[in-house]
This record gives sequence, C-alpha cells and structure tokens, in this order.
Amino acid sequence: MSVRSAQVRGRVELSGARPQDATDAGSVWNSMVVPRCKVVFVNVSKNASTSLKWLTAELSGQDPAVFHSVMGLAPTRQQTIHRRASWVGVPKLTELDADARAEISPDNGWFVFGVIRDPRLRAWSAWQSKFLVGNPRHAWHKFRDAPWMPRVPRDDDDVVADFARFVEALGGPGGQALLGDSHFKPQTDLLNEDVVPYSHLYEVSELPLLLADLRTHLEAQGLPGTYALTRENETPLSVAGRVFGADVLEALNGVYARDIERFGHLWDFDKVLAKDPAWSPEAFRDIAGRVATGQRIADLAQGADHLRAEVRELEAGRRADARQVARLEARVADLEAALQRRTLRGLPGAVAGRVRKTFSGT
Repeated sequence: MSVRSAQVRGRVELSGARPQDATDAGSVWNSMVVPRCKVVFVNVSKNASTSLKWLTAELSGQDPAVFHSVMGLAPTRQQTIHRRASWVGVPKLTELDADARAEISPDNGWFVFGVIRDPRLRAWSAWQSKFLVGNPRHAWHKFRDAPWMPRVPRDDDDVVADFARFVEALGGPGGQALLGDSHFKPQTDLLNEDVVPYSHLYEVSELPLLLADLRTHLEAQGLPGTYALTRENETPLSVAGRVFGADVLEALNGVYARDIERFGHLWDFDKVLAKDPAWSPEAFRDIAGRVATGQRIADLAQGADHLRAEVRELEAGRRADARQVARLEARVADLEAALQRRTLRGLPGAVAGRVRKTFSGT
C-alpha cells in the first residue's frame, strides 16, 4: 500500500525552515551557481540531472566540445556533462566565500531550485542505469565485486530477483557504501533545505513548469531565450509494480523514510503498484548490448589510465635526467673554469690550446 496518496500538482511547497540567504550553505557541494543569470541549481542525481546540467551549461555558456573530449568512464556523450572539472565559471556554493553566498537570496532576485522524485522510483531508475545496464564507473569499477551485482537478465524473473537482492543490500548493514553514492543518497540529505534558500522546488514530473518559471526569471534578467531540456534513455525497462514486492517496498520505505515524510504527499504509489507493462525481448537485448559496451569502455578507460601513468612516470624520469644533466654540465663548467684558472696560467700557448681542445671535445 502507498504511504500517502494525495496527489499534488505544481510547485512543491517550500520548507518553513528555509533560510533567507545562502550564507550557511558553504558545505553544499552538489550545487551550480550561474552568477550572470542569478541562478543556483542544487543537483539531485537521477532527478533529470543530466538534462538539467546541460541546461545549466547552456545558461553559463559552456563549450560542449570540452565535455565531449573528456577521456574516461562516461558511456555516452551526454554523460560527459557530469565531469565537474570541465566546467568554467560555474562555482559550487562551497567555492564562494560567506559574503558572496550572503548575496544569494530569492529576496535579491535569485532563482534557486532543486528537483525531487519519489525515492522508490528513483532507486529503481538508478539501479537500472548504474548496474543493470553495466555503467562503466559503477558496475565495472566502483562496485564491480559487489555480491548483489545483477546478472545480464534473460527474463522478468531475473530482473525482479536481482532488484530485490540490491534493495536488501541497500537496507542492510553494508548499505552505507551505496547510500554514500549520490545516486542513492536520500534527497533530503542532498537538498540541504536548512541552509539553501530555495525559491522553487519541483517534482520531476513538473519540468515543463520549471522551464516556464526559469524563462520568466531569465527574461527579468534581460536574458530571454528558448531553453529546452535534452533527454537520454538510461533505463530500458519501464516501471512495473511487480518489482516492488512487500519486502522490497518495506525496505525502501525504511531507507528513504525522511524523503517520504517530507515529500510523500506528492505521490500516489498505489498507481505504481498497479502498473503491469510487458518488457519486450528487444529490451533485454538492449540491456545485454549496453552491458557489453560498458565493460569494453571500462577496459579501455583502465588501459588509458595505465598509459597515462606510464607517461607520467617517463616524464618524471625525463625531468629527473634533465636535472641530473644540468647539474653535471654545471659541474663540468666549474671544473673547466677552475682548470683554466689554476693550471693553464703560464703554460706555453700551444700547450694551453691543446688542453682547451681536449676539454672542449674538439
């Protein structure tokens, strides 16, 4: 049964504890500040995160080619947007001093927003995109030895069983490693409503409203435009009530109790439990193909890491050799100078010339 079932549309009601400004938000690392637009986006992974980051990149004038050129574990071009080091002129709240953060306030014309989602659906989506389809970073690197890692599924039963094993681990004694990952961390932890002065919070189904509000804000800043959200299909299997068995639902409700307490009135989970879509054979072939691709990307990324390490080692050796050569050349020069001063004085010119030729190698 659903924890709550009252459906609420539109903007999410803001917390009564919302601060006036961002002075105390110096620890909010999952934030993106676009000063010229007076926009702050607090990112919650798996809540249209990729699309909203590309939108933020457009607002801040980033060059897409910079992201696309990144070598690493991103499985697609769209996913390269998550490499934070590639961003220019878009600081985190952690990178601003207290005086700069104090200027960030809805009362000062700032658009400060975040997006929330039913945490049970978010966990299902994150499990698919990070583990079921073999994301290179998560499935083949960060959690590759986890005993709950899903198999390449052959049918519905494999999916249902493997998602249940994952949720059991998520709610179990070793679940903290998973909950430390931003894709599974509770949204109340990521939003930091007690220190971030939100002007708007949106349920993920209300992204069109977000865009409309954002366009209105940008027009007021003298920055009109036709902004849109890109979309990438990271989850080949549509949500189905059969994956949320009683034990699974109980575990997820426990893990994400704070999210449900804060936002549960937005969702009618009974509607989710009633869904019973068929997963096509093509979807399972798609998953197998993505798993194979992800593994190969991980192989290539590992090989690239090894090559970079070798290059760094060779470069360090080259620099050490260059320093040693420079020291030896300086020592030879000192010895030559000393020899010329102490030994060659008074020698007949012809003898001195032969000695000089000997030392000069000519």
